[in-house]
Amino acid sequence: MQMVKRIVGGFFLSIILLWLFAPKQELYYLLEKELKKQDIIISNEKVKDTWVGLTITDADIYVKGIKMATAKELKFYAFFLYNRLTIDGINVDESLANVAPKSVDELEVLYSVLDPEHIQLKGLGSFGTIDGYFTPWTRHLKILFPVAKDIKPFRKFLKKNEEGVWKYETFVK
Repeated sequence: MQMVKRIVGGFFLSIILLWLFAPKQELYYLLEKELKKQDIIISNEKVKDTWVGLTITDADIYVKGIKMATAKELKFYAFFLYNRLTIDGINVDESLANVAPKSVDELEVLYSVLDPEHIQLKGLGSFGTIDGYFTPWTRHLKILFPVAKDIKPFRKFLKKNEEGVWKYETFVK
């Protein structure tokens, strides 16, 4: 019985140490390589590896060679059963002022094994607040604007639901 406890304890200790000392920056660069295949480039960023995640600061985001936004800080926390990405200070490029919100103060993306079918989205910005989810299996994205402020630039993409709340709903390709 004592031997079984040591084997199980050693196994869990190995998993925890592997997770703590994993090369998280290399995983980020692998993600960046995959995004490049979609013509999405993140540049000028500063990447810092932390014990439980990764912090990226001052990132410029380009899509098909056009600067879309600047993100002040991205924090990714990778836990086994609960993962969180927090993005602070997104400023959308002025050339997109007619179709996108001006700024996103905070955006939080959560994935938990308690709700494995959905990736939760919460945010706050010039548009008010958002609550939404993304379902990876069906590629369904739904974003609600319960407190809508400045949605005029992208109102043409939104619909009102039965409760009178603005929503954006699509299936991502």
